[in-house]
Amino acid sequence: MDHAQNFALDVAAAASHFALTEATVRSYLRDGRLAGVRLRGDWKTSWDQLWAVERGPTPTALNRRAYQVPLLSKSGLARHLDTSVRTVEGWLLQGMPTRNVYSNVRIAPIDAENWLIQALGLSEKEGAVLRGLLR
Repeated sequence: MDHAQNFALDVAAAASHFALTEATVRSYLRDGRLAGVRLRGDWKTSWDQLWAVERGPTPTALNRRAYQVPLLSKSGLARHLDTSVRTVEGWLLQGMPTRNVYSNVRIAPIDAENWLIQALGLSEKEGAVLRGLLR
């Protein structure tokens, strides 16, 4: 078990990262699906614990910051890119990577950016515009 000092993220930060409600994150912590500790009555967790429940590769030291950005739902990604959820679902079927949180489909902005640049053959300039839309 990690030491308590490694558990620096509160429920609000975890909920924001997962694009879920605080009540949902609290229930994950209570039932043990998300590892955490209670400190003075408040639940705390860590980035490593958040990434452990995401169905995706664990970030490395080189890309940790990129994966600390809040995940996007399908509708969130569609909103950022001014497109439809149906289009996003098509991209997912074509192989856009996801970092699902249990039954919730979530997409890391960095994964969406890299996949779209590759899949659509975007130029460096177009990639920069896309990056701006996803941040």
